[in-house]
Amino acid sequence: MNRFVYLIGIVFIAIGLVVLLDQYLDTGWLPLAVAPVAGILLLQESRRKNQFGYWIAGSLTLAAGIALLVGLGSWVEMDLQHRIGWGTVVFAPGWWLIFIRSAAQNQKTWWAFLVGGIIAAIGLCLVYTPARPVDLGLYILTSLGVIFLIWGMQERVFGLLIPGSLLVTIGPGIFIAWKDTQDINSLAQTGVMLVIFAIGWGLIVLFARMLTEKFIWWPLIPGGVLAVVGWGLYIGGNPANAANFVANTGSIGLIIFGLYLLLMRRGIQH
Repeated sequence: MNRFVYLIGIVFIAIGLVVLLDQYLDTGWLPLAVAPVAGILLLQESRRKNQFGYWIAGSLTLAAGIALLVGLGSWVEMDLQHRIGWGTVVFAPGWWLIFIRSAAQNQKTWWAFLVGGIIAAIGLCLVYTPARPVDLGLYILTSLGVIFLIWGMQERVFGLLIPGSLLVTIGPGIFIAWKDTQDINSLAQTGVMLVIFAIGWGLIVLFARMLTEKFIWWPLIPGGVLAVVGWGLYIGGNPANAANFVANTGSIGLIIFGLYLLLMRRGIQH
């Protein structure tokens, strides 16, 4: 406790000296460098004492400090949305540092990995898109799906593969169907969305094969229903391009089935 109070005192003195020094140097960035330095000190203290709490505080302080340097730095010429976006992207690795340290200690705080992924997805959306609802849905839902898939494969938990497989197609499905607001064909766009949702159910079968040699067949029922309904809606809304749409989406189903057969053959050989 005495050492903690001692460190806090040093931090306050350092902040005061830096702010005072910047009044003469007029750098505009020197006060912003306090947080990253404080984060590094906390990380070093964590390694010295082997206390995970210091590591969490240090990781977030370091990431937040770098994010402030990027977002508020006067030397960077960006509009407000891009400043917030890049600052958010830079803040995400702070959460991944927490996960990496916990994984090294055989604890794996997946919640930190999850939070970092969501924050990174929001930041990338702000940087590369106009940040419409469909854009946010694409980045956030897809990133969540990828995280759940990685989590499920690493921990070998089938229950995590289900939301992962669905989310990686729900985000793109909504985005592809409704990204164009100029020429709205509700029937066709709803059909596109449902067919892409159906692919997610097929992915459940594919990823399940990586964990077990059993054939998990039940996701094919909702997947098949969604595909048939989606094709029907698209044919009704856009009959001129229906053949190409059915052929393109059907080919994706064939690819998933082919990959499943390859995985099945690998399982038989082992």
